[in-house]
Amino acid sequence: MSKDKKATMPNIESEINFSGNALKKAVSLSSSDQKKIKKITNVMVDVIRRQRRLWRMEVSNWQHGRFARYNSDIPRTFPMQEVNDDVMLDGHLTGITENRTLRTTNKDYIFSIDGKKDDTLTELIKAKKWFEYLIEHAHKSTYYGYSLIWVEAFKKGEILKLQLIPRGLVIPEHNVLLYDLSAVNGIDYSEIKDVLLYAQFYDHIGLLEKAAPFAILKRHSWGSWDEFEELFGVPIRIAKIASSSETVKNEVAEWLEEMGSAAYGVFPTGTEVDIVENSKQDAFNVFYKKIEALDKEMSKLVLHQTMTTENGSSKAQGGVHENTLGEIVAADEKRMLAFLNDDLVPCMRKLGYNIPENAKITVEATKDPTEQIKIDGEFMRNGYILKQSYIEDVYGTEIESMPSTKDPEPTGKD
Repeated sequence: MSKDKKATMPNIESEINFSGNALKKAVSLSSSDQKKIKKITNVMVDVIRRQRRLWRMEVSNWQHGRFARYNSDIPRTFPMQEVNDDVMLDGHLTGITENRTLRTTNKDYIFSIDGKKDDTLTELIKAKKWFEYLIEHAHKSTYYGYSLIWVEAFKKGEILKLQLIPRGLVIPEHNVLLYDLSAVNGIDYSEIKDVLLYAQFYDHIGLLEKAAPFAILKRHSWGSWDEFEELFGVPIRIAKIASSSETVKNEVAEWLEEMGSAAYGVFPTGTEVDIVENSKQDAFNVFYKKIEALDKEMSKLVLHQTMTTENGSSKAQGGVHENTLGEIVAADEKRMLAFLNDDLVPCMRKLGYNIPENAKITVEATKDPTEQIKIDGEFMRNGYILKQSYIEDVYGTEIESMPSTKDPEPTGKD
């Protein structure tokens, strides 16, 4: 590096080489001294402070977002991510995505060594707010395409807080975190393994690209249904007056308007008020059936079936659909474990956690109490003795004392 370039470089401690595309140097963050991360932190805070724009998205916005997203020269993600944020206001879409996410995030994740649970290591992630935040946003990359998560605060051997980087600033094809929505350059986040975690459980576009037009068309149907209700849901009131005076006509019109939903009104003598009701009683089905069909399409897209969110299915059909969803959840679990072991665990080691090389995160096997009772009963009938700790763990029951296993003392009576 020339002397001129050195003069323009910021004053950064030698232990930290910052920052990929930003300063044209390799990135390697050291966790040995927390204070030396502050300058990195300040830059990251500047990057994520962005005002979210709010307006109603239409199909044209979705098309524009796709055009920007698939641009081969300078792809931009924020137009599509703004569409994604808007369509996620849909109640049904929120419900089915949360349904799929919770089936993965609600599992018990543990550390195991050589296939056996390690309680000490498991305490590092068990019931930790930052870990719950991580697995939730990591899984939501299925819908949004990706999640770049920043370790905002930590001390040696303990992560304190995480934060999701706004997805509109991330260009996953080039591993770039933009400084600003209009910026050309940014940070090469692939070189920052200490405090940035990248998750991608689907393709880099996400399922919401396919769901967005359904949610937008559904919103149109709700709006049309609302207009239909205003036009035909309330009976039309027509006042007939004998006078041709414009003053009288305007006065009676004001009275009709002031009636609102009241069942009475006071009008001058000679005024007739007719109430005309809509004869098309089933016209609402045009809107309702369209909304229902769009909901089913979104369910098929996210859950690959509809019967776990809809009523009216038989038990046999429901079982088939539940099995289909089970296959999706199993695939999500594999992706989650790969992310945790390939990205999170190495990151934790760099941040000072004492995690052995042969330790990895797994999902604790859950047991159905009904089936387990049958299995345990067979063991006991064959003379096996169950430990108190096992019974408490499997059945969630606290046992004050265990029955004696010794043979009763002879009483001397026949």
